[in-house]
Amino acid sequence: MKLSYSIDEAVATIRSGGILAYPTEAVFGLGCDPQNLSAVQRLLGAKQRPADKGLILLAANIHQLGDFVPPLSEEIKQRILDSWPGP
Repeated sequence: MKLSYSIDEAVATIRSGGILAYPTEAVFGLGCDPQNLSAVQRLLGAKQRPADKGLILLAANIHQLGDFVPPLSEEIKQRILDSWPGP
């Protein structure tokens, strides 16, 4: 089992609908392209997580949230930006 991958391999995995394991501060996370429904379904299956419980979405900036959250008020946007990035 290969434990070290290049960025190019990670990008290729995501683009091909694969699931990627990545390190966080405390544990490994599992991720996929959130716009690829079959990848999201495979991720939910791998995590044994019901779809109605949702998943965490990582985004580099507020603009990446547009396809995944309803329109945000200016107050909510400012609260998000005030805490971005998180701890």
